[in-house]
Amino acid sequence: MPSLSLTLIPQLPDLDQIRQMRKRLDLSQRELAALAGVSQSLIAKIEKRSIDPSYENVRKIFNAFEGILKKRALEGKNMGARFTVGDLATRGVISISPDATLAEAVDKMMKGRFTQLPVMVGDRIVGGVTDDRIRDHTIEQTRNQRMHYDEVMQMKVESIMEAPFPILSEDTPIELASLHLQREEAVLVTKRGTIVGILTSADFLDLGLH
Repeated sequence: MPSLSLTLIPQLPDLDQIRQMRKRLDLSQRELAALAGVSQSLIAKIEKRSIDPSYENVRKIFNAFEGILKKRALEGKNMGARFTVGDLATRGVISISPDATLAEAVDKMMKGRFTQLPVMVGDRIVGGVTDDRIRDHTIEQTRNQRMHYDEVMQMKVESIMEAPFPILSEDTPIELASLHLQREEAVLVTKRGTIVGILTSADFLDLGLH
């Protein structure tokens, strides 16, 4: 199953969005470069599509965008209103069973372009799994041929899942959610005790684009 291994790389927005996002955030190439820890010439070349940048540098740039958007959301700049978790959450939650295989988790992440999945038994949250966790575990188990890749992919999600993502009511101020998202990849959103959505760092990026 060699194609599945490619899905362990976290999905990033299209490179064409870099110039668009930079302009919408009113940043110069030099300012963005300083925030991302890369050179101004690299930003210019990426926007001209004259080079194929490394994954590491692209991730630095989008991490910089994310940091700016979080800061501005907290400060209320250009937002016009105070947001709650429910305002920004993606409605509906795609989850995975603890009995599912890692291959099934990877397939769901690939199809939905997710980087994380809540692990649920019925309506009960029992854990969380991320693409980083799957990738790290796969590398660890296949190093020195301890296990074959296909064998790792047949392991159960419950064998590597981590603690559940934080759960917040939909009327929770976005400021509180942003503190959770500094440590977690996502928070789950509830309405009257029922899980109704999920909020990730990507939702902050989407807010900035739209």
